[in-house]
Amino acid sequence: KMQTPMNQVSAALRMYYSGMSLDGIQGQLQQQFGNRVAESTIYYWITKFTKQAIEQSKNFMPKVGDVWIADETGIDIHGSKRDLWFWDIIDSKSRYLLASHISNTRTTEDARILIQKAVQHAGKYPRVIITDKLHAYIDAVSSDIQHIRSKPFTTINSTNKIERFHSTFKDRTKVVRAYKNLKAANLITQGWLIHYNFFKEHAALGNIPPAQKMGITIPFKDWNDIVKPQQSNEVKPTGFEVRPISLTQPLTPEQEKRQIQRQRVRIAVRKHAAKKKAQQAISSIRIGRK
Repeated sequence: KMQTPMNQVSAALRMYYSGMSLDGIQGQLQQQFGNRVAESTIYYWITKFTKQAIEQSKNFMPKVGDVWIADETGIDIHGSKRDLWFWDIIDSKSRYLLASHISNTRTTEDARILIQKAVQHAGKYPRVIITDKLHAYIDAVSSDIQHIRSKPFTTINSTNKIERFHSTFKDRTKVVRAYKNLKAANLITQGWLIHYNFFKEHAALGNIPPAQKMGITIPFKDWNDIVKPQQSNEVKPTGFEVRPISLTQPLTPEQEKRQIQRQRVRIAVRKHAAKKKAQQAISSIRIGRK
């Protein structure tokens, strides 16, 4: 059972993905709620609910246009110049961030991975992909797609839009700098992608997130929806009535499956603890005989 109120946990997640450090979040929680939480606990919340958000949104199919913009930016992690690269591809129409990729290199394979991720997430191929003049994109973009190689600061067919987003992505950079391996950085990057698409307000979209602007059903509207236990988190577009789920309502097949999995884990943990206790007892007897 969660001991910390859900609103504090969701506030911590929101602060983290807005670029605040664990130490800063700890101080803010204490100042705002009078609750001092260990940094390790805050990190546990972040990893737990980031994985949960990824799972809940994996089947979400965004409504995007036919023109996508790809770009990459390098950051310094270990003291070496540009030792980690962020690859991003957004939908020009909705500003929706279709995919992100992290690498130590800027190769054709990296560009190809980025585009494949975007296609898989969108469920479609674009008509046009706009990139900068990085050579890696040439072979990565399919011949069926119009590839426009743009100068960074021209007004026509430009990557200016995503260049502006990279200033927004500075929040992500602050978050990822704390991680020394790609596995951890990738998890947090996926969490930031969810935060950006579903929760972060965009002035160009009327101060609402890209996913909400699409006017389609989305899996959640804020971190609080993810933290809430065993509750339907679907957010209907405007014009639909959202009814709260009764506590007496039967479990869905997915909820039943999760409940069974949790029970199996509990049984396995108990068995392991009992076995360990028995082994310790046997060891004590053997030592006593000696």
